[in-house]
Amino acid sequence: MTFEKKENMKNILILIALVIFASCSSEDSKEDQLGKFEGIKLILPQGEWKVGKFIKDEVDQTANFESFVFTFNKDGNVLAQNDLFSENGTWLYVKETDLKENLVLTFGQIEPLDEISDDWQIVSIGASKIELIDKGSNPKDTKLLSFLKL
Repeated sequence: MTFEKKENMKNILILIALVIFASCSSEDSKEDQLGKFEGIKLILPQGEWKVGKFIKDEVDQTANFESFVFTFNKDGNVLAQNDLFSENGTWLYVKETDLKENLVLTFGQIEPLDEISDDWQIVSIGASKIELIDKGSNPKDTKLLSFLKL
């Protein structure tokens, strides 16, 4: 092989390596733009949910929600209902930073649903369980909320 052919072959290999590197980098940046918990947008609208745990002011208040069933729709609406009444609300996934992704729940002033109207930081998501936290300035003010799929 002549020197010129070797040089051309070397340039082609460098070009291929650059193309591969560039395609990997663009995929990585797409993944960076997506949130770790963005799957919540697909998981929540699948079926009905109940409050698995709600702790506020270091007191377990889960029993206040035991009769409620939550239905999250793809359009960002949520329906909370029990045998006595139903309440419409909204939900929204928000990626604030790479380290902070939130589920914003908004209901009216009807108790106890007003207690979970909040900007919740997502702790974990799974096909049957969602865990959320709202950290207060004082550790005693921290609220925990989890939803379990029915």
